[in-house]
Amino acid sequence: MSGNRLELEHALDEMFAEDKAQVNLLLGSASEDSFTSAIRTGVERARLQGRRRRRSRLTVQMAASAVIVLVLLTACIRVSPAFANLVREIPGLNGVVELIKGDNTLTSAMNHEFIQPVNVSDSKNGYTLTVDGVMADQQRIVIFYTAEGPNVSEDALTSDYKITDGNGEQLEAMIGSNYYSIGQTESEKEEATSIHDMIDIMLGDGVEVPDIIKFNLKLGGKWHEVDIPIDHSRFEELREEITLNKEIEVGGQHFIIEKALVTPLQASVTIRREPDARIRANSFLKLALVDEKGRRWETKGGFGMLDDGTTTLTFQSNYFEKPKHLQLVADGLLLSPKGQKLVINTETGETLETPDEQIRLKSAKSTSKGINLVVEASHLDSVDIVYGYWLLEYKGMFHDQSGKSYPIEDYTGGSTTGDGSISKGMYEAYYTIPNKPYKQPLTFELYQYPGYVEEPVNVVIK
Repeated sequence: MSGNRLELEHALDEMFAEDKAQVNLLLGSASEDSFTSAIRTGVERARLQGRRRRRSRLTVQMAASAVIVLVLLTACIRVSPAFANLVREIPGLNGVVELIKGDNTLTSAMNHEFIQPVNVSDSKNGYTLTVDGVMADQQRIVIFYTAEGPNVSEDALTSDYKITDGNGEQLEAMIGSNYYSIGQTESEKEEATSIHDMIDIMLGDGVEVPDIIKFNLKLGGKWHEVDIPIDHSRFEELREEITLNKEIEVGGQHFIIEKALVTPLQASVTIRREPDARIRANSFLKLALVDEKGRRWETKGGFGMLDDGTTTLTFQSNYFEKPKHLQLVADGLLLSPKGQKLVINTETGETLETPDEQIRLKSAKSTSKGINLVVEASHLDSVDIVYGYWLLEYKGMFHDQSGKSYPIEDYTGGSTTGDGSISKGMYEAYYTIPNKPYKQPLTFELYQYPGYVEEPVNVVIK
């Protein structure tokens, strides 16, 4: 990275010393493998509002269909002369450097000048929201902004943001955010007066990019709003769409790889699942796009559940690398039998019926908002431990002994322990059900259950 550093320093010679120092500080902290960013599993906006004090936030605005998202991206920043020139156009770009160094797709796009400067602010009561720039294509929109004001980091942790089109309508999209403060310790961040953040918008399949994005953020108790124009001419011709309709079979399950779309900020593959009344297909193992040089672009999750019919899976983009050949690869398939039950008594904490000893009710605690359940999956090996399982269906139904049905009101994620060596890994999933005078026991259908088949997948995309 030393050659690139010299290029950037030369380009910055005429700039303010403070800006140069900040960029150099960020570049000095970058490494090939030390930066990882993750957007956790999410299902809908309301479910996450009660936990918005986390530094990572994910909202999902979907009219229909469940969404599961798992992002694990690593990269370092490699700057180009084009990147250095952009520093002059976008004052907040030194903050953008820190934000994108965990995403090699955005890094590649930045080095190809694929960013639209915005530099528009809204100030109220001593607080300022500035949208520095935006990246956009047919599948993904990334907004880079700076928020300034007293203890603004606390606002960033606790405030909601709103993303709508020019008519004030919500977008059908997955929306993630993760902020930081430049050059500060954790204690200093709590009192930061300036933060940088990026709003990552992954549009649903077929959703058109608006001409204007309205971005609202609450700072100092007041909503700040900036209208962001999207220049479609910068990306409307930059797409590679490939019709496939290729059939594959994995673990006895049939799939049709319908099409692929590659744009500067995202690649996607649409897969249709042939129905099976006996087996539920949960996810592919180590799914990725691989080119002729062996470079991998990992999946970031997708829209829809694999077992529900048609799913659009998203990947890091290889658009600017222009690979000659591209393959969709996987190591196998996570799958589990349908119709399995978990029967529990929430008053005594007993597990009365389960497919095997792997699944049990760990705890049931009554609160004013409902009964919080912790369901445990144990004896997970090194493959199972990598993937989280819903176990019970989010927003699914269960019934008590009288046959009366009730909804699972909330699923708040899960956690893993152990590394899966010698089947010692464990996974806990957290749910909330209504606090009612049930006639015990309660019966739940197990939606996703540990299990997989290792069977290589290799589909030629181009």
